[in-house]
Amino acid sequence: MRRLAAVALVLLLLHLPNASAYGGLVLSRASVGEVDLVDQHGANFSLESLEAPLLVVAFIYTSCPDVCPVITQTLKAVQNDLPEELEGEVNFVSITVDPERDNPETLSAFTELHGVTWPHLTGDEEVLEDVWQRFGVAVQSEVIEAHTTSPDFASEAATVTHVRSNGTSMEHAFTPTGWNLTVEAAASAGWDLTADFGTYGHMVVGIDGVASSEDVGWWWSLHVWNSTSEAWEESQVGVDSIDALATPHLAWVASNASALPPTPEGDSSIDVVFPNGSTARQTLDTTSALYLTLGSLGAQGVPLNLSLDPTWGHMLHGISLEDAPEDWSWWWRLAAWNETANAWEEATVGMDDLNDTLHIAWAPSTVNLSDVPPPGTGMAMEGNLSTCDGHGSVMGSGASAHCMCDEGYVWAEGNRLSCVVDGTLSVGHSTMTFILDAKRAPRIVWTGDGWSPDAFTADIEELARATGVIERAAAPTPGPSMGLVVLTLFGAALLVERRR
Repeated sequence: MRRLAAVALVLLLLHLPNASAYGGLVLSRASVGEVDLVDQHGANFSLESLEAPLLVVAFIYTSCPDVCPVITQTLKAVQNDLPEELEGEVNFVSITVDPERDNPETLSAFTELHGVTWPHLTGDEEVLEDVWQRFGVAVQSEVIEAHTTSPDFASEAATVTHVRSNGTSMEHAFTPTGWNLTVEAAASAGWDLTADFGTYGHMVVGIDGVASSEDVGWWWSLHVWNSTSEAWEESQVGVDSIDALATPHLAWVASNASALPPTPEGDSSIDVVFPNGSTARQTLDTTSALYLTLGSLGAQGVPLNLSLDPTWGHMLHGISLEDAPEDWSWWWRLAAWNETANAWEEATVGMDDLNDTLHIAWAPSTVNLSDVPPPGTGMAMEGNLSTCDGHGSVMGSGASAHCMCDEGYVWAEGNRLSCVVDGTLSVGHSTMTFILDAKRAPRIVWTGDGWSPDAFTADIEELARATGVIERAAAPTPGPSMGLVVLTLFGAALLVERRR
């Protein structure tokens, strides 16, 4: 009898509503106290001046071209779509983690660009460090430095997604070599470039119609710019072994020339010194889709079938020995990632003219672009860089390579290529967005930008109910059908007992 009664009780409990769970990470923190900073209008601003009982605080930086704009637009959607019962009960604030660049003027331009009006705060680094500490946020300045809107950042974080005809895909980090940089510069300058490929990689034999002598009377010598000594030095490695992100200025110098190029300019460049002493320079201040393709797929050993059309520029015919059919039943389509729309879009120009696009994809024309995974979900790297201990993906290359760790994981001490469990929340390329209660204690945190406005709003609503800002709906009483089940079970129990 006791057993049947227990079963009845369990069935009854299963029909009662469960408490709503938070979608974000639940925190148990003290109040952050007074926070006094400067807003985008240059005016002093204190969190204490906000009267709404709930507060959303996002940690962002304006020079981040991908995650932070997404978070800002997502919070804009949250603010615009708050339920009627929460109108006037929630304030929004963004705090910078990059005070070196984010002054009031920069923040004002950022808010105007995204059509938002809530306070965006900055201040002295010392003051902000105290604020970050009170929120439990460890700001990774070296990652922020590596991820800005400068061309260095575009090169650092760029990826190329390769979609095969069977629908499978692989994302490749941009890791250009000196050879990729040379090809890009030659294409931009219109130089004719001739090279042999052998055991030691690419050997340049002709530039703009000037070929080295067959009797080795002179040859094209590769030089690199040493930014520390501010001088040109003859390269000790082949052009394929040079990391073009770390060494962005190269020179091809005729071995019988009497002078070296002047100091390089721009973000990256290729100089040429011809045998007669004349010089040419191609400065690269943009990153074309051709350069991304060569510096990701090509640099990582993926075979490419490219041709150069005098009118249309470079044409891609094949990737990884998979050529498009001659009957044009499908072709390789170039797509660019639209960060605002959060979707792939077919490029309207060729790879030579598509510039400064952080993420591109090559896919057969038969593949629906909506089926192509978004950037950051399918990184292909070599060795342990692909794992981040199984809790993240690698961005960047060479000395700047680092893991973008999954939620709940941070860099291991002294190792930016390892992700370990840690209680400290880190802000670098990723960001943190908090929901605070009336006492200004952080209660919920969402990491990164992979969350929806609906899920975030649901957490605001749940916290509002839990703290009494809005009333929690009364739990419904069990209906007649549930009572009938219980009575039936108790009746069965009595019948069994009588038979015993």
